[in-house]
Amino acid sequence: MQEFESFETFLRIWIAENIHSLTDHAGDWNFIVRRTADELTDAATIAGFYPELVEAAHPYGGVVGFVRNKFEEATRPS
Repeated sequence: MQEFESFETFLRIWIAENIHSLTDHAGDWNFIVRRTADELTDAATIAGFYPELVEAAHPYGGVVGFVRNKFEEATRPS
């Protein structure tokens, strides 16, 4: 397991590796968001950052809302 010096580093790396534009993705976006939120929750738990994730996701209504927001940001045209 990779060790991270901070939650911010963990989250930045996780987002870079797992969040991308869904524009060209056929399928159920809600399923993708929920599955990815579960993966983030699992990864944060294993890395010891679950409480920090809950706190960071709170303004978004939870981890699913946080992940949905990150996918929306990645999907928006620049």
